[in-house]
Amino acid sequence: MVKISRRAMMQYASGMAALALAKPTVAGEWQDVKPRFLDYPFKLGVASGDPLPSGFVIWTRLAPNPFDPTATGYKAIAVGYEVALDPNFKRVVQQGRVLAHPENAHTVHVDLVGLDAGREYWYRFKAGDEISPVGRAITTPMIGASLDQMRFAFASCQQYEMGYFSAYRDMVAQNPELIIHLGDYIYESTWDSSLVRHVPVNEATDLTEYRAIHAAYKLDQDLQAAHRHTSWLFTWDDHEVDNDYADDKGEHYEDPKEFIKRRAAAYKAYYEHLPLRRSARPVGPDMKLYHRLWFGDLVEFNMIDNRQYRDDHACQTAEEGGWQTIGRRCRELFDPARTILGADQERWLNNGFARRGTTWNVLAQQTIFSDHDREVGPGWAVGSDDWNGYPAARQRVIDMIGRRKPNNPVIIGGDVHAYYTADVKTDFKNPDSETIASEFVCTSITSPNYYHNQTVATLPENPHIKFFDGRYRGYSLVNLTKKEWRTDLRTMSDVTDPAASATTLKSFVIEAGKAGAVEA
Repeated sequence: MVKISRRAMMQYASGMAALALAKPTVAGEWQDVKPRFLDYPFKLGVASGDPLPSGFVIWTRLAPNPFDPTATGYKAIAVGYEVALDPNFKRVVQQGRVLAHPENAHTVHVDLVGLDAGREYWYRFKAGDEISPVGRAITTPMIGASLDQMRFAFASCQQYEMGYFSAYRDMVAQNPELIIHLGDYIYESTWDSSLVRHVPVNEATDLTEYRAIHAAYKLDQDLQAAHRHTSWLFTWDDHEVDNDYADDKGEHYEDPKEFIKRRAAAYKAYYEHLPLRRSARPVGPDMKLYHRLWFGDLVEFNMIDNRQYRDDHACQTAEEGGWQTIGRRCRELFDPARTILGADQERWLNNGFARRGTTWNVLAQQTIFSDHDREVGPGWAVGSDDWNGYPAARQRVIDMIGRRKPNNPVIIGGDVHAYYTADVKTDFKNPDSETIASEFVCTSITSPNYYHNQTVATLPENPHIKFFDGRYRGYSLVNLTKKEWRTDLRTMSDVTDPAASATTLKSFVIEAGKAGAVEA
């Protein structure tokens, strides 16, 4: 286990050292006096998430020195908040006060209710004499209300050390109403020698270390700006805890009892640093993240979790660890009982998917869904860590779509550090089978792809994959109307350059009522 020394934390936070002027007391005790800080306490910014017609969650963390756990003292601190109809706070519609507790890293989550549907709001926090940056959030239209258009972006895989988050600067310039993050918001460990910046932890295994990594990421100004711009939705993948973990199995198959402790620490830090609802608050190593929401009658988003409840990877050993390619000789792969979502989440998805009758129905999840034969020639092999490693579970979702017949289903994912556009088939082995949904996988914000050429060589084996490119970093931007879905693949010129520019690599369009994307 790699620990953070106090010296390392202080060196990393040079220029930001600050101690709240508070005498240590029993954890959680609150002294109703104005706190005083020797440095600005809102260094990690503000954020909003999980929008509803009546409100959204607003978040901040008091962190005058984000890498010194003692910097904010040992008392609960009162934090005020205001919500207004204008960015100058001339028309305040809600205000209140909550406590930021030391046992929760002095983070604040406020589940706002009682707001009007389908409009912009601005929010800010105050602690003592210090005022936070101003954030903007947008409530969703009433469920079923007529909505003609919207714009959202989706992203994944933002390894801090591998590049700058300039993609978020371009994202803000495109003015999406919603941002969806599909996993690997942080990376628990550092590897590779081509690093452009650093975090103060080599590999996180306990709560202090996961908090330190989250804080390092949150200091990125482009990421902060994207959180201020609008509300986000979240699901996670593996690196929020451990590479390629599955339920209670770590990458290197350490003692499951010890790994569950690590997972509990990672989940707590994840919740602490993101604008998630109280319903997502972790209980030990368990955290219910899957949920759905609607934007009027235009689109339904089903946010699912394919990491926490999955069975272990098929035909994998502790010696091999991590992602691997497996083929037909792996009998375990085809076990019809294997799951990637877990029984409860599968039931939830089946019971509620497309019940509201929206024009578009989105399955937002972590990784590639469509079949991908990774062996050139007559053989057949697939990756163990994505849906290809759980073919029976994938087929149950395909069959669910076939039974429920949602309007215009679209699956979005991330994880693989590459763009994919694919037709989802009723039978991937039969190219002539029905296309029942479309799939878009976004590339990474910064994380590299080492397999572009090898993957291109496999495309003839996979005719349902209409487009692949692993050379670029960026995100995906979606414009929706009642008639059309348009995805723009936004790419960055160089993520090692903090001033990188963005262009559109390709655009794909889905015509409402006709499954399958075509190049615009």
